Amino acid sequence: MKWLREPPEESSRLLETLTKLVIEYMSAQVEAGAHMLQVFEAMGMMIDEPLFDEFAMPCLKEIGSELKARFPDVPVMVFSRGASFANEELSKLSYDVVTIDGSVDRSTARDMSGDRVTLQGNYDPRELIDDGTKTDETVRQTAKEMLEALGPQRLIANLGEGLGGKESPALVTTFVNAIHEESETMIKASK
Repeated sequence: MKWLREPPEESSRLLETLTKLVIEYMSAQVEAGAHMLQVFEAMGMMIDEPLFDEFAMPCLKEIGSELKARFPDVPVMVFSRGASFANEELSKLSYDVVTIDGSVDRSTARDMSGDRVTLQGNYDPRELIDDGTKTDETVRQTAKEMLEALGPQRLIANLGEGLGGKESPALVTTFVNAIHEESETMIKASK
């Protein structure tokens, strides 16, 4: 991103200002009654890893640490869309939850985050589109596979990307029910 490099001082000042505004805005959300916050770095896929580490990560670090200092009992989630390379570092900051998108390999997600954070996400929303091949059974199976890979504890079972409007409400209901039923079964079996 040219604008980050060519006027680096100005870019840094702009990002510092935006960081402070995000902190104040999210603080106002808590003061208005929010019980959980999500910091959403929506443009993570637009910059490469070195630029992300230099420009975005310090902002995310400051936002997370300041919000936790102000509101230690309010869970704070972070989602760096399209920049899953940052998830391990984000899991070491003051966030309670790291949201993982569909690009994250489930077999390594827990190794990346350790026991530091809860994970959220990663179910493929295409599994919920009734295209003639998706059924209650396929949704139940893919939901179970997600839980087997990520575990039923310290997981907010959610999509890896948002709903696009083509999903079947019946299959969405099946997904929610399958998560509850399979989680309960797995947790009981582990005791």
